[in-house]
Amino acid sequence: MGILLLAQGDPEAKHMLRTAIEVRYGPSPPVLESLRMTFTGRARAKVGPVKTWVPVDVNTWFQFPNRFRVNFTVRPLGLPIHRAVNAFDSSTYREMRSGDKPVVVDDEAQVHSVRRRLWAIAALLLTPLGEHFVNLTAEGDTCFKATNTELDDAVTVYLSEDKAVDHIEVECLNPDTGTEQLYRLCLSEERVAINDLILPQTISAFWDDEPFYEITPSEAISNPELEDSLFTLEDFA
Repeated sequence: MGILLLAQGDPEAKHMLRTAIEVRYGPSPPVLESLRMTFTGRARAKVGPVKTWVPVDVNTWFQFPNRFRVNFTVRPLGLPIHRAVNAFDSSTYREMRSGDKPVVVDDEAQVHSVRRRLWAIAALLLTPLGEHFVNLTAEGDTCFKATNTELDDAVTVYLSEDKAVDHIEVECLNPDTGTEQLYRLCLSEERVAINDLILPQTISAFWDDEPFYEITPSEAISNPELEDSLFTLEDFA
C-alpha cells in the first residue's frame, strides 16, 4: 500500500516527498499530530569579545500545524547558564529569557523568522509535509517548496542523489544581525531510530555560510497530550 499524502500541489513535488518519506521510514511512516523532541549539541555564542562554540540543550514541542515551543539552555564554560524560550500558540508569539517574564513580540519580521525556522525543523520530519494544511510546489528535479497554508510560511526542501533530504532552506530575519539571510538546515546521511521516528543523527544550522548550531536528537515522543498553557508560556516547564 502506497503512502497517502493529503497535501495539495504539484504531482512532481508530491512524488519527491513520497519518495523521501519512503527512503526515511519505509512503507509505514508515523502519523504525527503532536511531538516532543530533545536535542543536545553546541551553538555559536558571543562570550566576551569573541564568538565560540558552547554546549546547548534544546527541547521542542509541536502541535501541528501551527503551535510550537522551543526551550534553549546554553552553558558557556565558566559563565552563568542562559535560558531562552520561544512559543507560538497559533496567533501570538512570545519570548522569555533567563529570569524574565514572558513578553509578547509583535514585530512581524521577528515573528515570521521564528515561525519559518520552526517550520523548517518540522519539515525535516517529512510526514507533517503530507498533511492537508500543506501545499507542495516543485522547484526543480531535486527540490520542492512546502508551504504551511495555515500560516503562509514556506521552506524549500533539497534532496540528495538517493532521494533523501539533504538540506532545507528559507529566507528570514537573522535576529543577531537584523538582516534577511538564508537559514539552512543540513542533515547528516547517518540516521538514528528513536521510538517510532527515524531522524538524522546530526542537524547543522547555518546563516548563509556561517555555522549557527549543531544538534543531535536524544529523545522523541510522538503524539503526547500537550496543554494549551505550554504554548502561552503560562507553564514554564
